[in-house]
Amino acid sequence: MPANRTDISLASYSSCQELLDAHLAQLQNRFGMALWMITRLRTDELVVLRSRDNYYGLDQGNRLQWEQSYCAKMMELGAPRIAANAQLNPDYSHAPINSDLTIGAYIGLPLVDRDNQLFGTLCALDPEPQNPALEQALPALQHEARLISFLLANALRDAQQQRISIFVEHPDRCPQTGLPGPQGWADITNEEQQHCRDFGTESCVLFLHAPEDSDSLMIADSLAALLREQDSVAHLGNNHFGILLADADTSKAEKVIHRVRDALNAKQLLVQIEQQTLSAL
Repeated sequence: MPANRTDISLASYSSCQELLDAHLAQLQNRFGMALWMITRLRTDELVVLRSRDNYYGLDQGNRLQWEQSYCAKMMELGAPRIAANAQLNPDYSHAPINSDLTIGAYIGLPLVDRDNQLFGTLCALDPEPQNPALEQALPALQHEARLISFLLANALRDAQQQRISIFVEHPDRCPQTGLPGPQGWADITNEEQQHCRDFGTESCVLFLHAPEDSDSLMIADSLAALLREQDSVAHLGNNHFGILLADADTSKAEKVIHRVRDALNAKQLLVQIEQQTLSAL
């Protein structure tokens, strides 16, 4: 007899992060392993984005050295993506991370971005060796890694659009420049901090201070011409401006500082610029 349609209930998720957490729980229920995590490779570190951990104490924002990790051996040396007894494989048994973590079994699969470049890894660890039959799960886990890659790529695209929307549509606007005001700036930076935690990114915040008798609109127009589409500017009052450099590390921020200062100096505006960092921590 067909089910009553009013009785049908599907799990609903309010964010990509909730969906990824549910996905990790399902993987753990299906394949075991004490820890499942989704990581992002940032320079020489793996940043934990999501985790389901019953043993190691690894959580969102924790960082592992890439070159010391099993995931680096898997990607760079071609070590097995599933090792039911990791210590039988010399690439894994000699990995430096063994001095910090007890690893009896390992699962690791690459996650890729929209350009098919390495984004991070889907990784599982257990302190005890597992049944060798676990290694037969590789095709199913490769499918799971492709699915997670797709979810993350779309979530990053949505986050980019949301960043632009907040900047363009926020109701708190400065009447002189049309830029977001102090409340708009607070909402922009709070949202970006959450993006940093969710996606393992690093963004920089600049505070520009110009003389009070400077032309605020000219400064705003100059900044708009110098920054990228994903960056945001707000007028905080008295010719103090906040600048969000999305997905930019300190070295990129330094280049922007020099470019902004040189452009404004050429217009006889001497400004001071301070820098802060937003990160996954």
